[in-house]
Amino acid sequence: MQSPSHVWMRLGAAAALGALVLATMPSGREAAAAGGPARGAGWIHEDLAAAQRSNVLLDGGGLRAAAAARQPMAASARGARGSTPGGIALFPAHGLGRSAGAVQVAVDGTARRADVVVEARGQRADGVWTEWREAADATAAGGDLIELPDTVSRIQLRVGFTPQAADGRAGISGVRFRPVDGAAERRARPREPYSARLYATRIGLVGNRTANGHVIRSADHFVALPSRRGLAAKGGGDYTVRVCAERRCAYVPVWDVGPWNIKDDHWNPGREMWTDLPHGKPQAQAAHEDGYNRGVDGFGRRVRNPAGIDLADGTFREALRLPGNAWVDVDYLWTAGYTHPAEVGTRSKRHPLIVRSGPATTFEHVGLAAHAAMVDVACRAAGQLVDGPFGRTDQWLRIGPRNFVPAAYASGGDTAPRCSKRRAQAHPEAPVGLGAAPADAALVEAVPGLSPE
Repeated sequence: MQSPSHVWMRLGAAAALGALVLATMPSGREAAAAGGPARGAGWIHEDLAAAQRSNVLLDGGGLRAAAAARQPMAASARGARGSTPGGIALFPAHGLGRSAGAVQVAVDGTARRADVVVEARGQRADGVWTEWREAADATAAGGDLIELPDTVSRIQLRVGFTPQAADGRAGISGVRFRPVDGAAERRARPREPYSARLYATRIGLVGNRTANGHVIRSADHFVALPSRRGLAAKGGGDYTVRVCAERRCAYVPVWDVGPWNIKDDHWNPGREMWTDLPHGKPQAQAAHEDGYNRGVDGFGRRVRNPAGIDLADGTFREALRLPGNAWVDVDYLWTAGYTHPAEVGTRSKRHPLIVRSGPATTFEHVGLAAHAAMVDVACRAAGQLVDGPFGRTDQWLRIGPRNFVPAAYASGGDTAPRCSKRRAQAHPEAPVGLGAAPADAALVEAVPGLSPE
């Protein structure tokens, strides 16, 4: 049974590279809150043509949403009021050359407050991206101030057109921002990612669009969470979760918004809405189990199940092998940051990587890791030789308890320590060492119909 996922299309997060040292910047929060200055007075103007666009047209030098009637309905819009899709534009990141704790953002053009959602995120000095934060009204004179959850050295913006703007009449002629000097409240990163036990449902909806603009395919590997604060870019994995059921785990990016709500970041202690609920308990679960909010979600709909996460079909069926909707354990990997980050990469850039219980293909198949999933490497172990997109090596990466992937299929993790023998005991049948023949690719990348157990 599919659960409703809701809201129109939102944007994702990508870490485009580039550096921009600011010659002039406002010296404090008061300057940022003041009215918009003349062009060039501390503002950084985005290049509209450089944005990654989904259902957004670059027309006459400006941006506007494409006609909704020519686009599939967003998966995240199922059941929501006014659920025709909008569009998203993601801009490249900008290096600041200094620290900032907030950013003032403004959009110019005919778009009004109800037409667009403007969000910002920042990258800390240790390379960790914050979650996205939304401006109350970036169309106001002088824009609006977005408080960031941490002090950052890089900033990235994204703009979403709402369903109200889907007729194409609301346009954007400019997007600009200026960082605000100073330090945000520094929060210590926990050693382990936040974990919650959630009721999971299946997304389905092949051919529809997700909140970040991805067109859903059969056997896709991603999830939906009920807040766009942790929404990754189309094809990206900055926000990745580990979902486990029984003895199997899936490492998958967040590409959609839902189920039920759209501003329920229940994994954050200072959640955006429903602040009186316990940390980690989705509003839909509280509504279904306890009658919270009179048993309805944020759209006033009767909550029919306690779902706190939606799983794409590949995650639901192939990775976790769930027979139906079920309770799962979810780790929000970005909440702890990454000590030894690595990005999974497969040759097909579509099919996932097989996760093994040890450093060889003779170990048990215990799950899947999606292409572009960002994982944290606990340690490295010598094992079976593998030839992959990132070279030829016998090194395997432990990315979770009893979860190993070949280093030849991951970018990063090189600085992780060696695994203890207890963590990576050699399998008696596993060919090890650089002199052995490399593993068959079908035993490494999970290509449907080709990958055996």
